[in-house]
Parts: sequence; structure tokens; C-alpha cells
Amino acid sequence: MESSKNDISRSVPAPEYPDKNDTHKDEIDLMDFFRIIYKRKGFILLCSVIPALLVGLVLLISPKDYKTTYTYDLGQDEIDYKMLLGEPGGEANLDVIAAKLKNDELSEKDRRILIERFYRTENLNKLAEKLRANGYDKYAQGISRAKVQLKILETMLNITIVGRDREDVQGISSIVRDNFETHLLTYFALKILNNNIIQLEARTADIEGKKFNLELELDRTKSIIEKLKNMASTDSNHVPEGIVLHIDNVRGNREILPWSYQVQAADANIIYLEETIRTNQKKYNHYQALLSLSENLSDEIKNKASLYNAAEEFYSFLTDTLGKYKDTELNEYINAYIHKIENVISKNTPWAERPNIYPIPRGAIKKSSIVFAALFMITIIITFFLEAARKS
Repeated sequence: MESSKNDISRSVPAPEYPDKNDTHKDEIDLMDFFRIIYKRKGFILLCSVIPALLVGLVLLISPKDYKTTYTYDLGQDEIDYKMLLGEPGGEANLDVIAAKLKNDELSEKDRRILIERFYRTENLNKLAEKLRANGYDKYAQGISRAKVQLKILETMLNITIVGRDREDVQGISSIVRDNFETHLLTYFALKILNNNIIQLEARTADIEGKKFNLELELDRTKSIIEKLKNMASTDSNHVPEGIVLHIDNVRGNREILPWSYQVQAADANIIYLEETIRTNQKKYNHYQALLSLSENLSDEIKNKASLYNAAEEFYSFLTDTLGKYKDTELNEYINAYIHKIENVISKNTPWAERPNIYPIPRGAIKKSSIVFAALFMITIIITFFLEAARKS
């Protein structure tokens, strides 16, 4: 029995455990990998190298695109702070500086709105019509962000025009620039008016808010003076002749005066309140007239915004309107507004009137390398799939 067990144990082979240090199988797999690649080298070269060379060749011999860029400075005007603060009352000019910076500042939101309005379908259609009128039909059909690129860099705004031919870029760039500056001018013109409208509405609201209190104070003072007059007739207290009373604030300290003098102080206060109400009413009427004029000018800009030459039409409207109003102050307001528009025109011009036109690099080597790398990996994967299919 024991001998049979020994025979069985001798007949069963001992299990073999893989040797961790044995890399012979891995080496064979790696050699098989290179062997398959070498075997299919023709297929790999045909499907990766040749297409990459064709891409590079096409990029080299195809017509180049050209571009030109106009750069605009949309930042604040430079201010001589030392000169302003060195003048008499220079400290008060800090408010002037702050107000100027606030008015001249173009926020990131404003810049974003400016670009979005330029790319509106309405404005692009106007630009396309002008391009067609000048013989640039192929650019008019494809006018988009790819052909006209607006980009903001801090206080700078760049507008880049891209075209296939150098002469075409020269022609369409002037049309695009004219459209953009017209759009820029109308935007700033409307922004100035909107700021004026906000300020005028705030001033009229302030006068309206004070009007009730002033009229209430006037009625109160009139009531007081009537009672003081009745009391003054029975007043035995009087100030001897030749004595002058010195009081810093009569309106605030009139209750310490004799009744006869209190009546005079109340009369003076009534005059002060009546004149204040009258002056405020005059200011209110003036602000209302300016507000109405500003709103009319704003509506005029919006009505002319659909025209290609909107800025020229609006500027002509302003010059024709000047002098038609009987109120001298309204004419002065229009004249001041025209000067602001002219300042916007002079300020918002590109750094270079005719910037250079550059060819856009094709990047043939880089793009060919990318195509080669992508196709090389794909063909290798396909090669292994084909080899596996063949063996199966």
C-alpha cells in the first residue's frame, strides 16, 4: 500500500512557480512589438508620414492670410495732480479730479457692452452693406468675429482685420475702422447724455425734496411773525436807543431778542426763505429744460443708430440745432456737448493711422508634426489589431 502511494507521488510532477527574475517572456513580447512594427512599416509610413507631408505642403503653397491691427486707448486722460493741488484752493480740486476720473473711466462692463454692440447683427449688416458697395462681396458674406477681432487688454482695445489678400486687407480695414469709430463715437455720445440725464434727475429730485420743507418753514415763520406782532404792541420791554446788539446767528438766536427785533428777524427769515424757494424753482425749471433737451438728443442718437454714417448725421444735427433755442443757456449746453463730442473724436483715434499689414504664420511644421503624431499612433493601433486578427 505504501509503495503504491510512493509511485503515485513520483508520477505527479511538482508544480512550477514562475520566477520573478525571469524576463525572457517580456523580452520576447517587446521584440514581437518591434517585429510587428517593422513588418508593417510600409503601412505605417503610408498612413502617417505621407499625409503629414501633404498637410505641410498644402500649408506652404496655399495663399497666406494677412492681418492688420488698430490699437485704441480707452483709459483715462492724464491729469497734472501737482498743478491742480498747487493752485489756491487746490484741496477742493480733489473732487474735480475724482469727478473727471469717474466720467472718463470706461469700466470693464462698458467695454464688454461696446464689443457686444459692435457684433450685433444690425451693425454687422451695415458693415456688410458698405463692403459690398466697395466691391468686397466675399468678405461681406463672411463677416464675423473670425474676420474682425476685437480684444481688450486693460485700457487698450485692439481691432484686428483678417483677409486673404494684402490689398484687400488694406481696403476693408479702412471700412471696418470707419464703422468701428462711428460706433465708438455714438456709444460715447450716448454715454455722455445718459450721465447728464442721471445728474439732472438727481438735482431735480433734490430740489423737489427740499421744496416741501422750505414751504413748511415759510408758513411756520409767517405764523410766528403774526403772533409776534400782536405781542409786540403790548411789550413794555424795549432796547434803549444807541445800543447795538451783536448776535452771530440772528435766525438761530432770535428768541433772545426783544419782540420788536424778533419781528424784524422773522421778516428777514421770510425774505430768505422766499428767495431760496424762488431760486430753487428757477434752477428746477432750468434742469427740467436741460433734461428734456438731453432726452431729445438721446432719442435722436438712437434713431440714427441704424444709419451707417450715424455719427456724421448726429453731429450735423447738433450743429443745425445750435442757435435755434431762445434760451441762451440751452444753446450753451448744446455747444458744450458738441465740444465733448469733438474731444471724443480727437481722443478715440488709433495709435497708427495706417498700421502695417503682416502675413499670418501658417505653422506648417507644427501642424504637420501634430498630424504625423496622431496618425502614427492610430496606424500602430490598427497594425496590432490586424496582426491579432490574422493570428486568430
